[in-house]
Amino acid sequence: MIAAGKEDIRNWFIRGVEEGQKYMLVVFDRMELPDDPDSPYYADSAKEAKRIYKSVSSDVFCSVMEVYDLSADMEEQLAEKKAWRLPE
Repeated sequence: MIAAGKEDIRNWFIRGVEEGQKYMLVVFDRMELPDDPDSPYYADSAKEAKRIYKSVSSDVFCSVMEVYDLSADMEEQLAEKKAWRLPE
């Protein structure tokens, strides 16, 4: 796996905002080849973000690495050691 860098996450964040999404979950898939990067899953509501998180978390081959709130400040979240904005 290639861990996503800040520039990858920044581009995914901007794409999600442009698409009208509300949350972005960065997911590591252990079934992919070692050179495959992390990838984003988008959600258009808090309910959908929680559903995706639950679904991905129950898969032994996947891990949610970070969760971004696309309506909050991007740079503030990128500055965090690990963004975790999954709604309660």
